[in-house]
Amino acid sequence: MRAVPRRSRFWLFFPFVLLGVLLAGWSAAWLVIRARTAEGLDNWLANESVAGRRWDCPERSIGGYPFRIEVACARVSLQSRDLAVTTGRLLTVTQIYTPRHTIAELEGPVRVTGPGVTLEGAWSSLRASIHRGPQALQRASLVAEGPNLKASGLPVGAIAASARRFEAHLRPSPSLPESDAAFELAASAAEAVVPALDPILGGTEPIAAELQATVTQARIAAARREEIERWREAGGRILVSALKLAKGPRRIEAKGELALDEMRRPSGRIEVAAAGLGDLLSTLTGGRMPGPTGGVLGSLLQPRNRPPPGGAASAEGARLTPIPTIRLENGRVLVGPFTVPGVRLQPLY
Repeated sequence: MRAVPRRSRFWLFFPFVLLGVLLAGWSAAWLVIRARTAEGLDNWLANESVAGRRWDCPERSIGGYPFRIEVACARVSLQSRDLAVTTGRLLTVTQIYTPRHTIAELEGPVRVTGPGVTLEGAWSSLRASIHRGPQALQRASLVAEGPNLKASGLPVGAIAASARRFEAHLRPSPSLPESDAAFELAASAAEAVVPALDPILGGTEPIAAELQATVTQARIAAARREEIERWREAGGRILVSALKLAKGPRRIEAKGELALDEMRRPSGRIEVAAAGLGDLLSTLTGGRMPGPTGGVLGSLLQPRNRPPPGGAASAEGARLTPIPTIRLENGRVLVGPFTVPGVRLQPLY
């Protein structure tokens, strides 16, 4: 009787062997990426320390296997010559297959201490998304739910602000040459509360705010005096294409251009249109305007043929009236030809 040859079981086990090899290879690749991430972070921290900025990330961990790289810090702190920052837990997530896109979550509270000024903040959630290109930032976004901020030590006293939601988006400007190093910023705040503005704008209703602006010569790596001075000397400008504020029945829409003069004071021009703010200039001028709207100054506030910066009317239909151009010159604030009394712009640093 002839023996039947035994069939090889190689092909039966081959898929499992192949899967095991693939898993081992992927695991090895992930460990290499993890090690390079840790090395890159260590090098960055060392470079920052040489530059005078000491970061601290206690209880740092790197995980996320198998498809992500997650970097977590129990808290984050920064110490530099004139700035101290502390925050809560930080978590960053980067997918292996999209290494140039990072999502970060930061827990509060945050405390920022500078020369004579302290900023404290908290929020229910804060997330950021960063897309990096081969050479530079492509776009960045930040969304905060329930932010609450308080600044103390300012010349005008303590200022508090809160909102139901705040978001901001940043990208390189596609309309300006690369030599301008310009970035476009779009930001909005929903149901913002700033008690310091209530006596000026009137009413206690929350504020809805939108901003669209372009910052030129935007190579600032950190909000330090040296970097801001470099921006000023390079001719950096803030081009405000649209600023909209709505507070109850009151509306303000503006556009203009801002910079810093040789004394490091704000300078520039702002075109403004407003509705429901008949008493605002009276407040700014200390109530010195005669008549219901202020005599000659009141005549300057009458509607003109030129359209307001944001259109003829607000979303609610209240007609916007252009007011004279606001100019910031030599430390003064001028509304048309009139100087706002008692207001002097101080150097920012």
